[in-house]
Amino acid sequence: MTYHIHELTKDIGTFHLTAILIKRARELMDGAPALIATDSSDPVQTVFEELASGKLSITDEVVTKE
Repeated sequence: MTYHIHELTKDIGTFHLTAILIKRARELMDGAPALIATDSSDPVQTVFEELASGKLSITDEVVTKE
């Protein structure tokens, strides 16, 4: 699985992207359902899989779930 993090960080910045991904990982740890089918029990891995699959869209200000 390939992550195109460089494309995202040039638009919103590394710090902002990291904060958004951490927020989503915390949501998963608090019981939010995953947006994709995954075999991983690791919330961080799940967040990256959601991002790579296009189910987790990151914009300038908001995380949107499609």
